[in-house]
Amino acid sequence: MPSGQNNAWGWRQSALALAIASTLTISPVFAAETSSGSLKGVVTNSSGVAVSNASILVRHKDKGFTRTINTNSQGQYMLRNLPVGEYELVVSKDGFGAVSASSVAIQVGRSAIYDGQLIAVGVDMETIEVLGTMRRLVDTGSSTAGIVVTQEQLGMMPINNGFEAMAVLAPGVSSSSQFGASSFGGSSSAENIYYLNGLNVSTIRRGIGSLPLPWEAIEQTEIKTGAINPEFGGALGGVINAVSKSGGNEFDIGGSYRIDPNATRTSHDSVFEADGQYAINTERDAETYQEVNVWASGALIEDQLFFYGLYNPRNTRDEWASGGTYFDRNTDEDRWLVTLDYQINENHRVDVTAINYEREGDYDSYAYTPADDEINGLNGNTKFANGGQVYGAHYSGQLTEAFSVDVVAGRTIEEVYNRASNDLPGVWDCRNGNCIAYSSHSDSNIVEEEYTRDQFKIDLRYDLDNHSLQAGIDATMLDVDYLETQNGAGTARGWWSIKVAGLNDLSGAPQGDTYIEERRRDTGTSSTVSSQAFYLQDSWQVADNWLLNIGARYESFENTVTGGEKFVDTSGISPRLQAIWDVNGDGDTKAFASFGRYYQPVSANMNIKQGGYQRETFEYYRVDQVDANGRPVLGADGAPSHGDAYRDTYVRQAGIVEPELIADNDLEGMYSDEFTLGFESVVMDGMVFGMRGVYRDLKTSIEDTDMAPVLAKYFAENGIADNVGQGSYYVLHNPGEDVSIRYDFDQNGVIEGAENVKLSAADMQLPDPKRRYLALETTFKGQLLDNLYIDASYVLSHSYGMTEGLVRTDNGQADPGWTTSYDYGDLMDHGDGDLPNDHRHAFKLAGYYDITDKLTLGMVSSLMSGAPTNYFSVHPQGVDSCAPGSAWEACISRYYGEASFYDENGNPAPRGSAGRLDWLFNMDLSLAYGLELGVGRVDIKGTVYNVFNSDTATAINEQRSINSGSTANGLALNPNYGLPSVRQSSRFASLEVRYEF
Repeated sequence: MPSGQNNAWGWRQSALALAIASTLTISPVFAAETSSGSLKGVVTNSSGVAVSNASILVRHKDKGFTRTINTNSQGQYMLRNLPVGEYELVVSKDGFGAVSASSVAIQVGRSAIYDGQLIAVGVDMETIEVLGTMRRLVDTGSSTAGIVVTQEQLGMMPINNGFEAMAVLAPGVSSSSQFGASSFGGSSSAENIYYLNGLNVSTIRRGIGSLPLPWEAIEQTEIKTGAINPEFGGALGGVINAVSKSGGNEFDIGGSYRIDPNATRTSHDSVFEADGQYAINTERDAETYQEVNVWASGALIEDQLFFYGLYNPRNTRDEWASGGTYFDRNTDEDRWLVTLDYQINENHRVDVTAINYEREGDYDSYAYTPADDEINGLNGNTKFANGGQVYGAHYSGQLTEAFSVDVVAGRTIEEVYNRASNDLPGVWDCRNGNCIAYSSHSDSNIVEEEYTRDQFKIDLRYDLDNHSLQAGIDATMLDVDYLETQNGAGTARGWWSIKVAGLNDLSGAPQGDTYIEERRRDTGTSSTVSSQAFYLQDSWQVADNWLLNIGARYESFENTVTGGEKFVDTSGISPRLQAIWDVNGDGDTKAFASFGRYYQPVSANMNIKQGGYQRETFEYYRVDQVDANGRPVLGADGAPSHGDAYRDTYVRQAGIVEPELIADNDLEGMYSDEFTLGFESVVMDGMVFGMRGVYRDLKTSIEDTDMAPVLAKYFAENGIADNVGQGSYYVLHNPGEDVSIRYDFDQNGVIEGAENVKLSAADMQLPDPKRRYLALETTFKGQLLDNLYIDASYVLSHSYGMTEGLVRTDNGQADPGWTTSYDYGDLMDHGDGDLPNDHRHAFKLAGYYDITDKLTLGMVSSLMSGAPTNYFSVHPQGVDSCAPGSAWEACISRYYGEASFYDENGNPAPRGSAGRLDWLFNMDLSLAYGLELGVGRVDIKGTVYNVFNSDTATAINEQRSINSGSTANGLALNPNYGLPSVRQSSRFASLEVRYEF
C-alpha cells in the first residue's frame, strides 16, 4: 500500500471526511443495512428540475470494483449494500457535463448523501466537481439516534479497546463499572445486542456485553441508542453494529505493539472497615497488559477477490489481595480474524468471516496476612479457559436496480471451564456487614459450560419512486450444556459462611449467636434457547419534505428444559413508526417523532438457573473452636470446625424441572415502549446542533418469584398436602399479572383439582414492574475548525421505578433474570424510586485537535451526577407486606438478611432515598504522532486514562444494619455502611507503536 494512504490510524483528510460524514442522509427513503452502507441523492439541472435516467457510477477506491444505477423519474438514486470505505462518484448524462466527487465516505448502517447538479453542455461548463456543501449533514431519512465510530477516530482519540469504550461516547449511555457493559436510556446493561458483519456477537450465557473480539480488526462501529428500525430486535437497550476490515487491491502488511506497564499505574488508597480490616485492599494491586497485532491484506484476484488476516495475541499479568488470600494470575489470549470477500460482479458479493477468541491462564493463591501485608504459603493453583470461535458467511445481491437481498448465516461455539489444584472449599466471615474470605481455597466453584449458537437472517429491499419496502426473517438456535458444583472433598464441599443470627433466624440459632452456614448448589442442564422474527417496513415519501417509516417486527422466543420441553414460549408484535419533516426542504433542518416497541428474550442464564436441574441445600451448625479473630478454626479438609446442627437440612430447591411448575403457563414476553421527539439543524457550516426528548416505559417484565409463602396459604385454604419437600417454589412470571401453574404437590401421582393453581394478581399482591426513563438530549458535533473536531452533549434524565431490569447494580447481581427483585413481595415494599442507572446530569466532550500535520491531541471526558443510594435492612415484622393477612405475611425476606428498603430502626427507606454518590469526572488524553519512514509509515500513540486519577465510588456498601443481639429488634447500625465497594479505575498509561507498509 502506498505510504500515508488508508493506514490503520487514518490521518488528516480521510479522517476529516469520515468525521464530517458521520450522520449523512436526506429526504429520499431510508433503510438501515447491517454490515454495509448506502449512497443516495437527487440530481437536478441548472434550473433545479429533476433529471431522470442520469447515470450514477461509484468506484471503491481500495477494491476497484464499480457500481452503476440510473436516477428515477424524480431524479433520485439509491445504491445499497455498498461495502464501507471511500468511493469515487461520477454523475453523467448525454448532453450534460459530468459531476464528480473524489472522496465519498460510506459508513456502516448509514446512507451517505450526495446531490448533483448537471449543467447542459455549452451553457456554462462541461465538468464541475461536487463540493463539500453538496453533502448533507442532517439525516432527514430517519430518526434513529446514535453515532458511528471509525478506526480513524479511534487512532486520534483516547478510546480503549472494546465496544463499551465506544458506546459511552453516545448521549444517554452510561457505563457499569461492576458489569463491564453499558446502560442505554435507563435500561440494564444486560439488555443490549451486539453485531459484527451481521453476526450476533453478544456474550452467550448472560448477554452482558460482547464476545472479546480482536479489536484491531474492527473498521467501523455504529451505536444505535433509540428509534431503531424493525430490522433489529431482541434488545430493550441499544444496538451495537460493527463491520470488520477487509482487503483491497494494494497489498498491506503491518504490525503494532501495545503495553500498559504497571509502572505507570497509580493505585488508589485502600479502604478500611471500622474494625481496621480491609474493605478494599490495594496494597498488592499490580497489572501489566501487552498485546501484539500482526496483519496482512490484499487482492487474490484484482478488483474481485480480497483477503484480510489479523493475529492478536495478548497477555495480562495481574496481582491482588482479597481477605486472607493473595492472587497472582497470568492470562494469555489467542485472538485472530480472517475475512475473504469476493466481488462476483458489480451486483453480487460474498464474504466469509472466521474469528477466534480463546483465553486460558492460571492463578496461584497464597495465604495472606493483611495486617502485615505478608504473603505466606501457597494454597494452590487454578487453571481456567474460556472462549471459542465465530464463523459466518454473508451474501449481498442487487438483483435489479430496485430489488436487493442480504443473507447472513453463522455459528458461534464457546466453552468455559476451570480446574482447581486443591479441593478446599471457600469460607467467608460475614459477621460485620462484608463477607471476607479467610480460607485457603484456590477456587470455590467448579464449572463446565459449552454453548453453540446458530443464526440465519435474510433481508429483502425493494425501492419504488416514493416507497422503499423492507422485509426480513431472523432465526437463532442456541444449545446450552452446563454443569456446576462447589469445591471441597466429601462433607467439606460447599460455600461456608460465618454469620450472626437475627431475630427468628432461619438457621434456628438464637438471636445474636454466631453460627456456621454450609450452602451447596448443584446445577446442570442440556437445553435450548431459540428465537424467530419476521419484520416489514415501508419508508414512504409522503411529500417532498415529509417521510414516514412505518414498520413492525413479530418475534417469538422459546427456552427449554433438558428433554426439550418449553418453559418459556412467548411472542409479540413490535410496531416501529417514524415521522420526519424536512423543515425548509433543503435537508439542513429536520424535526421528527417516533414510537417503538422492543421485546427482550429470556436469557440462556435462565435455562441454567430456572430451567436447569438446580438443587440447593443449607446446613446450619454451632460454632466449635475459634481462632484469635473469633473465626471458626479450619480443619485439614478446609471446612470450618463446627458442632451439631441447629436444625434439619433446609432444601431451598429440590431440582424440579417441570415446565408447568417453574413458569407461568400464560407467560407473556418482556417489552418496553419508547417515544422520541426532536430536531437537528446544521449550524456554522460544519456543525450539527440537535435536541431529542425520550420517554421509555417498561410495560411487561419477567421475574422469578419464590411463591412458597403464597402457595402455603393456598394449600391450607384448599386442603392440599405439600409433600414435595422443598422450601422454595421459584416461578417465572409477569409481576402484576395472574399466575397459573400445575404440579403434583401431594405426590400421589395425579395432578388434579386445586393442584391446577390459578392465582390472580390480587392474590399475588406484587407491584407492577414499573421502569420509566425521561430524558432531554442536547448535542453539538462536527468540524468546528479545519483542524478541530468536537462531539459535545448534555443529557438531563430521570430513571425511576420498581426494577432495574435483568440485572441489579445496587447489590452487584450480574445474573440476568435471577436477581432478588420480586423474589418476595416484602422485598419490593417501598421499592419505587430512583433506579441505579439514574444519572440525572451527564456532560460529555470528545474530539481531537491537529497540532501539526503529524501530531494530534485527542480527548474524551465526561462529568456525570452520581447514582442514587439506598438503606438496605431487615424487613420489620407485622407491617406492609409482612402484616397479618398479607400473601407475604411469612416475611421470608428476613432470611435474606439486610435486603429490604428500611433503615436500622424499621422505618421505610424508599429506593434511592439515602442520597447520591458523588459526581463522576473522568478525562482521558492521547497524543498521536505519525511520519513516513522507509517504504511505510510509523505511528506512535501515547494515552493516559483517568488523567486526574479520580477515585470516586461507583458503588458502596448499602447494608444499613447488621444482625446484633444487643438491640430489641436484633439489628444494629452497620459501621461499614457507605464504604466504597467499586471505584473508578485508577490512572494508567498506554503506549502503542505501529508500522505499516
